[in-house]
Amino acid sequence: MVRLPEEQWRKYRKLRLEALKTEPSAFGSSFEEELKLGEGTWQKRIRGVLFAVSGGEPVGLLSYVFDDRPKTRHIAHIYSVYVTPKYRGRGIGTMLLKRAMAEIRRNRDAAKAQLSVNPLLLPAVALYKRAGFQVVGRPRNELRVGNKFFDLLLMEKEIRRVSD
Repeated sequence: MVRLPEEQWRKYRKLRLEALKTEPSAFGSSFEEELKLGEGTWQKRIRGVLFAVSGGEPVGLLSYVFDDRPKTRHIAHIYSVYVTPKYRGRGIGTMLLKRAMAEIRRNRDAAKAQLSVNPLLLPAVALYKRAGFQVVGRPRNELRVGNKFFDLLLMEKEIRRVSD
């Protein structure tokens, strides 16, 4: 699991657009809107992404961020998790998630990690449950792809016990 330098933003863009096209109900963004993003945006965004690489090409990705607001800076938000179909079933998602959680734990303010997932994406839900994430909510009709609506599962994992 690696981070790619900004100058490799085209590789990131290619994989991210593949993800949006392949699994449109897995992401809050759409292929069409991200297709319009400029080089500077991709270079900025690549800084927060972990990649799985095979043969010099990224085949999986995971992003996470911490809020910078004082009341919520203890929460890591995981998003944009994707493994290209040819590489699924090899543990790449698990490795990306383990690496991200290790990095998140190094942040001394981190108390929990959050993510959301389409409940119809059973392998993704299973991955997060195996990693210790628990369902804490289910917003209905949260995403709309074309004329179809999708629920989301909100999932969390405690990193450090927070005293009351």
